[in-house]
Amino acid sequence: MDQELFNPQSSSVTSSRILYTPSTFARTSLLHLQEIGSLQAIHQHTSTRTNLTSFLCFVVLSGEGTLSYEEQTYQLGEGDCVFIDCRKAYSHSTSDNLWSLQWCHFYAPSLPAVYEKYKERGGLPVFHPADIEPFTTLLTDIYDLASSSDYIRDMRINEKLGSLLTLLMEQSWHPESMTVVSAK
Repeated sequence: MDQELFNPQSSSVTSSRILYTPSTFARTSLLHLQEIGSLQAIHQHTSTRTNLTSFLCFVVLSGEGTLSYEEQTYQLGEGDCVFIDCRKAYSHSTSDNLWSLQWCHFYAPSLPAVYEKYKERGGLPVFHPADIEPFTTLLTDIYDLASSSDYIRDMRINEKLGSLLTLLMEQSWHPESMTVVSAK
């Protein structure tokens, strides 16, 4: 991709990231990776984005910060996970307690509908799972696949992104806050 989606500013963070270019087949038919990586903030910074055809999942490994999304500000700390639709405006900032993050931007033609289902089930932009290890393991696996020369890596990345969405859906089950659609 031409545009850096997570925008780790070089003077504010140290990062390891891959800007991934999926095949045409992957872009039109599969869950596909756009960017993945990890960062350690070395100075306070804010990253602001809007209108990106992408979805972002990131995990706070250490430190603290904030996410502004859909007119809400969320305090983030170690172990928090974020899952947002980047077609909407958002910004994230590290606090004085500089954070370390692991993230991925991904997309699929069906992903907007999946995200709506996530929200209908009570899924929130920010949540704190009991264990972040399944998330960090999947993000590491996806990073390793993206840097490999596996001849079917787009299929393998699709599989891992599907597993990530499954984890996210498991975390979204909050029947007390589900959107109820009435039948007429």
